[in-house]
Amino acid sequence: MVKAGLKAGPDSDDVVIASSGQTLLLHVRDRDAALIHRLTEFLRSQDWTGVLFTAGRPGGNGVSTEGIEPGTFFLELIHLDHAERGPDIVLTFPWSSAANSFGVPGTDMTNAGATGPLKGSSGNHGSMSPWTVRNTFLAWGADFKRGATVRTPVSNVDVTPTLVALLGLDGDPALPRFDGRALREALADGPDQEQIAVRTTTYFTAAPDGAYRAAIEVSEVGAQRYLDKSWRVR
Repeated sequence: MVKAGLKAGPDSDDVVIASSGQTLLLHVRDRDAALIHRLTEFLRSQDWTGVLFTAGRPGGNGVSTEGIEPGTFFLELIHLDHAERGPDIVLTFPWSSAANSFGVPGTDMTNAGATGPLKGSSGNHGSMSPWTVRNTFLAWGADFKRGATVRTPVSNVDVTPTLVALLGLDGDPALPRFDGRALREALADGPDQEQIAVRTTTYFTAAPDGAYRAAIEVSEVGAQRYLDKSWRVR
């Protein structure tokens, strides 16, 4: 970005980059709309760029999936739209289902050194690849079903509501409202895990010059939204 004239210098605060592995959060000083636009244009044109996210369109009602910049998705889709602490642009890197060095499906791409697959045997995180997003969640105890495989979407934010429900405190008005949901289909007295309704939707957006389309797959259980994967349709 410095070479492209989009950031004053490596240590300048006009654009601050917060790295989360395969996802980068860009914070623009004073939320300069013109600079956000130029940054987005630059990132859209790079082969090493995956899916981009920006703030919602003015006057939006929170339902639209389109970001304010063409060819991007709304930050709220990935739960990062925050008036004070939210980033202005989120950049994800590409991925593929090719096997990594351990023979396990899932390869992340990078622009470090030369654009291409990440090398070496170290692990990674932060990708919008399904091979990174999907993890193993284990629950054990007298209150959980035995030997059950629960296929409904789950995330870290569901842990606290589940523990609160197990303690019988989920109806306590003195407790704050938690993000996430209680995983009742995993509890011994809960509903059949195969009868939990899951709605999965794929949304698309396109670069204004037609160079690419971007896709994001989202699953919903009740009011809770889970991110499955996002990718550029090349």
